[in-house]
Amino acid sequence: MGTAALLTARYCRLESISYRLLAGAVFFYAQIILIEIAWGVLGRLSLFTLVPSVSFIFLACLFSLRNSLSHVLNFPREIPKNKIVLFCLSVLLGFLLVKLSINLVNPPFGWDSLNYHFSFPVEWLKQGNLLNPITINDDLAPSYYPINGSLIYLWLMLPLKNVFLADVGQIPFFVISFLALYGICRRFSICRRYSLYAATLFSIIPNYFKQIEIAYVDVMVCAWFLISVYFLLTFYQSRKIKDIILFSIALGLLLGTKTLALLYSLLLVVFLILFLLKQRNVLKTSGIVFCLATSIGSICIFGGYGYIRNYVQTKNPVYPMEVRIAEKVVFHGVYDKTNYSVRVSQKDYSFDKLLFHEGLGGGVLLFLIPGLLYLPIGMVRKKIELDKLLLFLTPVFLYLLWRYCVPLANVRYLYPAMALGFVAPFYFLPDTKRVLNTVGVFVVVCIIASVSELASHGELVASLLASLILFFTLRSMLATLERAKVWQWGIIAGVLFVGLFFLNADYNRKEFKRYPAMTGYSGFWPDATQAWLWLNENTQGNTIAYVGRPVPFPLYGRNLKNNVFYVSVNKIDPVMIHYFPKSRYQWSEDFMELHKSLEAKGNYREHADYAVWFSNLKRRKVEYLFVYSLHQTKEIAFSLEDEWAKAHPEVFQVAFTNQTIHIYRVI
Repeated sequence: MGTAALLTARYCRLESISYRLLAGAVFFYAQIILIEIAWGVLGRLSLFTLVPSVSFIFLACLFSLRNSLSHVLNFPREIPKNKIVLFCLSVLLGFLLVKLSINLVNPPFGWDSLNYHFSFPVEWLKQGNLLNPITINDDLAPSYYPINGSLIYLWLMLPLKNVFLADVGQIPFFVISFLALYGICRRFSICRRYSLYAATLFSIIPNYFKQIEIAYVDVMVCAWFLISVYFLLTFYQSRKIKDIILFSIALGLLLGTKTLALLYSLLLVVFLILFLLKQRNVLKTSGIVFCLATSIGSICIFGGYGYIRNYVQTKNPVYPMEVRIAEKVVFHGVYDKTNYSVRVSQKDYSFDKLLFHEGLGGGVLLFLIPGLLYLPIGMVRKKIELDKLLLFLTPVFLYLLWRYCVPLANVRYLYPAMALGFVAPFYFLPDTKRVLNTVGVFVVVCIIASVSELASHGELVASLLASLILFFTLRSMLATLERAKVWQWGIIAGVLFVGLFFLNADYNRKEFKRYPAMTGYSGFWPDATQAWLWLNENTQGNTIAYVGRPVPFPLYGRNLKNNVFYVSVNKIDPVMIHYFPKSRYQWSEDFMELHKSLEAKGNYREHADYAVWFSNLKRRKVEYLFVYSLHQTKEIAFSLEDEWAKAHPEVFQVAFTNQTIHIYRVI
C-alpha cells in the first residue's frame, strides 16, 4: 500500500482524485501479482519471502521518491450537500457495511470459492509454488484458469492462515468499479451529480451488489475492465505515456483474472489501435510502435502467466477448451464449448428473463435501456467523437460477445456492459436544475425498488437502520475526518486493527460451527456442513483423500491444518488431465454422462483398479477418505471409491455417514 501511495504521489499528483485513486489501485494490485508470480515460479512462495520483497520495494521507492512524501495525503475532500446524493451514498454504505460484517463473521459459501478460488491458494501456500491440483468430477477447466484473482485471495490468506480477510476480497473492487465509472462519466464532461447517479445505479443492481457475499472474481473483472477504459480514454484525450502504461497494466490484470476476459481484452486492444491510428499524425510511427510495445509487454507481464503456463504444458493457451476457426482445429483440447452450451436454452437469453428475473433492478429499466434506445438519435443530434462513439457502443459489443461467443448464460459476465450502459443516458440528459431534481427523484425510486432484493429479513432491517443513521450522520463524520490529523488517523487505524484482531480470533474459534448455523443464508446442503464440522473436530493435521463433489476447501480445517488431495484410481498419481494427451470428455445436462466419460479409455480415471488405488493411498499416507456424492446427478450416487471402501471394511472404517457424505478412517 505504501509503495502504491508513493508512486501515485510522484507521478499522478496533478491529476483528479479519481485518477489518483484508480492509479493507486493499479500499482497496489500489480505489485501483489508480480511478486507472488515471481516467487511462485521460483518455488519459494511464502510469507517469509513476500514480506522482505514488499519491504525492499517500499524502501527503495521511499528513498528514490522521498520528495513526493508531502503529496501522499494531498487529496481534496468534498462533503456532499445535496440530499439525494447523501441518500445514495448512505444506502450504498449502509448495505455495504452490513454485508461486510456478515462476511467477517461467517465462513465462505460461494461454490467457486470452495472449489478453487480458495483451494488453489491453500495448495500454493503449502507447496510454495503455483501448481494447481486437479478439479474432480466436474468441469475440468478451473485447474487451467488464469490465477490473478486467486493470487489476490492468497495475499489476504497468508498472514492469518484462514479466509477471514479473503472472504471480503471483492469489496475493494466494488469501490474501485464505482470510482472508475464515476471517473469515466467525468471524462465525458458529465456533471458530478449525474456521474454519481450513474455509479450508484450500477452499484445498486441487486445481481451485482450481492456478489459481495461471495469470493468470486466477476467484480474484479468489472473493475479492471472499467479502469482499463478509464485510462484508455484519458490517453486518447491527453496522449501521456503514463496513461498507456496504466491502461496496459490494468488490461493485463483483467486478462489474468478470468478466461472470459480474453474476449473483452481483445475488444479494448482494438479500441487502442483505433485511437493510435486516429492520432497517427501526432504520435508518428515511432510513437505508435512504442505504445503498442509497451502495451504488449505490460499485458504479458501482468496477465500472461496462466496462458503461458497452459501453452508450455499443452501447446494450447486456453486449455482444456478446443479452439476451432472455420471448423479447423487451431488449438487442441479435450472438449469443445458444446459441453457448456448444451446446458443452456434460448430462454436463458430472453430479454424477459434478463430484465425481470435476474435481479437487475429499476435502474436498468428506467435509465440504461432508454439510454441505449435513444443512442442513435443522440448521436445524430450531438457531434460524437471516436472515443465517445466506441464507449457508447461497448455495451452492445459486450452483449454480442456474451450472447454468441460465451457458452454460458451467466448474467454476471455482463457487469462491464451494464456499468458502461449507464454512461449514455446521463451524457444526453440536460443538467439544468429542474432536470437534475427530477432525475434525482427517479434515482431514489430505483434505489428504493432495489432495496428489497439486496437483503432479506434481519439483514434488510439492519441495512436500512445503518443507512438511516448514515443519512443523518455522514456529513458530520466526513467533516470530522476532514479535520483529522495524521496521529488521529493512526488512532483510527489502531482501533480498526484491534477490532479485526478480535474478530479474527472469534472467527477461528467458531468458523466450522457456523457452517451448519448459516445453511439458510448460504444455501449449502446441511449434510456437507455437518460433515465439515465433524472432520474439523476429529482431525489435527491429518492427510485426507477426497472424491465426489469438488468442494475441497472446508476439508483443510481450522488454520488450514490438514492436507487434502484427490488420489488417482490408476498408476498416474498425482494426476492432471493434460497427462492424458488422447483424452476426450463429454457431458450434457445430466452429469452422469460426465462421470462415465471420466472413466472412459484415455481419460484420467481410466483403468480403475482397487489395488493400484489402495497402493496410492498408502504411499501418500492417507488417514481419512472423504466421499461426497456425485455432482449434479438426478439421483444420489457415489463414486467407485465408495464401493471399494464398503467392500473392504477391514481397512476402511466408517467414521461418519449421512445421506450424501461418507467419511472413512483408513486403517
